[in-house]
Amino acid sequence: MVGETREIVVWRMEHVVLGLEELASAAGLHPGLVEQLIEYGLLEPEAGVGSRALFPASAVARLRLIVRLRSDLGVNLAGIAVILDLRDRLLRLQEEMERLQERLDDDE
Repeated sequence: MVGETREIVVWRMEHVVLGLEELASAAGLHPGLVEQLIEYGLLEPEAGVGSRALFPASAVARLRLIVRLRSDLGVNLAGIAVILDLRDRLLRLQEEMERLQERLDDDE
């Protein structure tokens, strides 16, 4: 052990992509349920290789939110679609506000 060095590897999650099976496993869901959520439009692949759809790692959190809305709050799929759309819009507006604030701060 003396003189031994170890390398630490840090993964940046925003660049990780998962296949359908990996995504379902990471979210603790059956792949068939994930496919249904995709068909309903609640989740969209980021890219694909051949016929294999690939999803960003952030899709795991989205799936968990969908499950919480459905099981804990009893929201139906149409309601979940509305909630997710509004949430996505809110997040985009917050990001835009932060960019604008940075520009204002830079101008001062």
